[in-house]
Amino acid sequence: MNDNTSKQALARYHAAYDNTIYTDIRYRVIRDTVGPDADVELHTGDTAVVGFMNTLIDTCLECCGSSQHTGAHILLARLAAWSELSDATLDAVQAYLLSFQQTGINAADDFAAIAVALTRTYAGQHAIGEASAYANGIHSWQGRTAYHLLAAAEYLAKSAELLLDQYDNDAYLREKLQHGLNRITNALYEGVRYSDKPEIFDFSGTYFPTEENR
Repeated sequence: MNDNTSKQALARYHAAYDNTIYTDIRYRVIRDTVGPDADVELHTGDTAVVGFMNTLIDTCLECCGSSQHTGAHILLARLAAWSELSDATLDAVQAYLLSFQQTGINAADDFAAIAVALTRTYAGQHAIGEASAYANGIHSWQGRTAYHLLAAAEYLAKSAELLLDQYDNDAYLREKLQHGLNRITNALYEGVRYSDKPEIFDFSGTYFPTEENR
């Protein structure tokens, strides 16, 4: 980004900055992470709080058109999900970001979508993991099939998390996708072998895309 563009983004940031709203968001983050009765002044300097607020500033600058801060909204969403911020706090953050956002930039909207999706994905993986553990103890082909499908769902949810988080490890993503597909295959084998209606589980005609489909 050239110096002139950088100055323009910074000028937009200072013009839209609202200390009252910024402070309110910081207090919301403290109450969400520490507790509703937390002494907000005591926890203002907490590492997690400072990290979130600094990344919020970076995302505001991204919304103002600063290319040096491209992608800041993804890190902000990640921190929000890790901190399990409330929906009300996420709404407040998004509204604040929108006050900075320039035409053609989607950082504020994408922040909110990624943060909520990651939060729900984390919760879903935990719930699916518990269900999978119980299903693994069922003594029937239906139980075994359900176990494999739940295990597949857990792997696929992890894959979705990595994509939302834009985690830079292609091998790890592929590993999770492969494990998920293997579990689905195992579930279908159970159905074909032991169900009295094996045709329900026969997906031999399924086509998977290849690089040639690009």
